[in-house]
Amino acid sequence: MESQESQFHGLNWAQETFGPEPRWTVEPEIGAIKQTVQSLRPSSMVKVTFFAQGAFNKIYNVSIDDEPFIMRVTLPVDPCYKIMSEVATMDLVRRTTGLPIPRIITYQASRDNLIGFEWMLMTKLPGKPFGELCQSLSFDAKVCLVRELAASSACLFRNQLRGIGNIYGVPSVVQKSTSSEQNPPPRELVDTIKSVLGKESDSDDGSAPMRKNPGASLFNQPSKVSSGGALSDVGRIVSLQFLWDSHIHQDVNRGPFRSSKDWITARLLFNENDCHSTLSKNSAGDPDSDAECEVEDAARTLKIIEKLKVLLPLVFPTDDDDDDDDLEPSMISHDDISRQNILVDDSGKLTGLLDWECVSAVPLWKACDYPSFLEQRPRLSEPDIKIYKPSDDDDPSELYFEHLWEYETTLLRDIFIDEMRRLDAGWVEVFEKSQIKRDFDYAVQYCDSEFSAREIKEWIGDMTADISNPRSMEDRIWS
Repeated sequence: MESQESQFHGLNWAQETFGPEPRWTVEPEIGAIKQTVQSLRPSSMVKVTFFAQGAFNKIYNVSIDDEPFIMRVTLPVDPCYKIMSEVATMDLVRRTTGLPIPRIITYQASRDNLIGFEWMLMTKLPGKPFGELCQSLSFDAKVCLVRELAASSACLFRNQLRGIGNIYGVPSVVQKSTSSEQNPPPRELVDTIKSVLGKESDSDDGSAPMRKNPGASLFNQPSKVSSGGALSDVGRIVSLQFLWDSHIHQDVNRGPFRSSKDWITARLLFNENDCHSTLSKNSAGDPDSDAECEVEDAARTLKIIEKLKVLLPLVFPTDDDDDDDDLEPSMISHDDISRQNILVDDSGKLTGLLDWECVSAVPLWKACDYPSFLEQRPRLSEPDIKIYKPSDDDDPSELYFEHLWEYETTLLRDIFIDEMRRLDAGWVEVFEKSQIKRDFDYAVQYCDSEFSAREIKEWIGDMTADISNPRSMEDRIWS
C-alpha cells in the first residue's frame, strides 16, 4: 500500500500572490507516454507532442495512425478519486444528455505505471473554444447554443440523484470518508488499465443517443462502465475546496453529504481551519506588514464565518431526526461551463464540452442556475458602436465587444430561462425559489475574500434584520 508521501509525489503547492498554486516537481516523459500508447496498439504508428497545461494537468496531442486523440496526465491532487469520478461522471452525462463530450478510450487511476502519474486517453473533439469565435458568431447562433445547453440541464434535472458528492463506477468508493481515509479503492480496481466506453450507438435505457466520435473503431471496448454497481450512487466528494493545498490532509468530512447544511458546514470548516492556521503562524514574534494583513484578513473572515453559521440553519433547515437514508435530491452540475470549455464550429454549433474533473452532484438549488459563461454584468441597452470608434474608418475598441457581450448575455439569460420553462417547469420553480440559498452559497465561497467582504457583511446584516426580499449578492457585486 502506498504511503501518503508517495501518493502525492510530484506535486508541490507554491505560495503565490493570491494563495497556493499546484506545481509539478517531476515532469512526465513524452517517451513514456508514447510507449504507453504504443502498448495499446502495437502495430500502429504513434506520435506524441505536448499541447497545453492546466491547473492540474499536462495535455498531449496523440496521433494513432493519423487519428487524433488527447492524453491528459494529472497531478495527484486527490489520488485515484478524482479520475475515477471523472470517468463515471462523463459516462453518465453522455448517456443521459447526448452532449458532445470526449470519449474516454482508456485510463489509469493509479500512478503505478510507466508514466508515473494517473492519466486518461480520450478522443479529441473538433471545434474551437467559443471564446475565440464569439465576436464573429451571430446572435442567433448563440441562442441555439444556449438552448442546447438548456436541454442538457433539463435532462440532468430529470435524472436526479440522492445525496451530495461525486459518482463513481466502483461501489467501494461510495462511503463516508475524511482526510484520514486517503487509501484508494482495492488495487484490482485501479491497477489495471480500464477501457470504459464503447462504440457509438443508441442507448438501451431510453436515454438520448450518443453522438458520433472518432476513435471508437481503434479500440475494442465494452459499451458502459462495468462496475457491478449503479453509477448513480453518490460517494465521497471531489471538488476544488476539498482538495486544494492542505485541505486534502485535513480531518474534514468529505461526504457523501445528506443535506446542504452538512455540505456547507464542511466547507466553512475548511475556511475556519485556514484562519486559525494563519493566526497560529503569526502569533509569535514581531509581525511584518504582510503578516499583519494576513492576521486582519483571518480575523475578518472568522467573524463572517460565525455569522454565517448562525444563519445556516435558518436558510437550510433540516430535521436532525431524519434517517440517514433520507438524502437530499441532487443532480450533476458542471460549474465551469466557461467560454474556453465550450467548443463550437465556425457556424457556432456546439461540438464539445470540456473539463469534467471535479464535477459533483450538488443540491438542486445550486445546480438550477445559469451556465457560468452567461454570468456577466447586466447591460440593458445595446452599446452604440460609433462611441467605441476613434473614427469611421477605425475598428471598435475591445471595450465595445466587452460591453456587447454583457448586453448579449443579459438577453441570453432570459432566453435560457424561457427555454428551461418550456422544457421543465420544475427546474424553473427551483431556480425562482432559491435566490437566498444561492446568495448564502456565494457568501460561503467568498467569505475569505477582502474584495467581497463588504457586500457579504451587508447581505448578512439584511438577513439578520429579517428584511424581506433582500438585494441579491449578484446585484450588490455588480452595482
